[in-house]
Amino acid sequence: MDYMNHLYGRNKKKIIENSRSRICECCDLENGKYVITEYEIFKGVKVFYNDIHTSKMTSSIPKDSLNERRYEINHCREGRFECVLRDGTVTYMEAGDFAINLISNSSKESFFPISHYHGVTFCITPSEFDEELHLLEKMFEIDYEVVLNELCYENKLFIQRATSEIEHIFFEMYKVPDDIVIGYLKVKFQELFLYLTAVKNNMSYSDRQYFAKNNIEIAKKINEYVLQNFTETITYEKLSETFHIKITTMKNCYKSIYGETINDTIIKKRLEEAALLLKNSALSITGIAIQVGYTDHSKFSNAFKKRYNLTPSEYKKISKTAHLV
Repeated sequence: MDYMNHLYGRNKKKIIENSRSRICECCDLENGKYVITEYEIFKGVKVFYNDIHTSKMTSSIPKDSLNERRYEINHCREGRFECVLRDGTVTYMEAGDFAINLISNSSKESFFPISHYHGVTFCITPSEFDEELHLLEKMFEIDYEVVLNELCYENKLFIQRATSEIEHIFFEMYKVPDDIVIGYLKVKFQELFLYLTAVKNNMSYSDRQYFAKNNIEIAKKINEYVLQNFTETITYEKLSETFHIKITTMKNCYKSIYGETINDTIIKKRLEEAALLLKNSALSITGIAIQVGYTDHSKFSNAFKKRYNLTPSEYKKISKTAHLV
């Protein structure tokens, strides 16, 4: 069974394939691109390195394969990953987070709110294990499927915030030389499951918030709205009233999706536009501040320096100098 197609869709171009790995790329001008590197480390265990720069990815998991218990273990190295579950709830992974889920519990589409995600995925199918893994189970006194079942209690997503232990286990996976990668990942697989036996059934590790899908959609509409109207004075009260969502829910949901507050998004957008104007327009600094939504020159200057480590006048001078060279 080609798990890469099932997890990442069929619209990919194979770049490299050898005895150790397969690397595939999907690229289109509308949705960005992603590159996936696959290793089979045991029968029934494949590891995928994800380099994703797109907002959405569609898988092609056949209905008849959903009856087989197959698990995903995901670690987010950087970026954000939107986990949409079949019951309609949504949660998010951010840098350092770690999750285990039955593939049958996930949706056909994966979303990446900031179009940036790097991480590693273990795809585990216990029914395909051969004697090598069963021997390791006896040696380490670990039943891999029991651990996975207990962490995914009642077929629910298990998700854990970043911890130093998880960082140690996964961080090294991103730096292993390719000529030893298979053996190294086999060792890391054992290390990971030894760690998981210590946390199974500890539901305090599953404390990241879940959100109703309709609230997620509202938060995304709010993001579109503030990016289009960033020069205006936008209050949480106004957004709550306009989009019919409670302020607390709106704040929590938005922060989970984008990793920043609504005010952070507005400030970042204003300063990005200001930087472009400082480079390319003849407007005065005061004029630029007003154009991007600041009525107070000093607040604009302080915010700009905090983001770019230069005052607006310094940035403008450097930009003009660079343009003349």
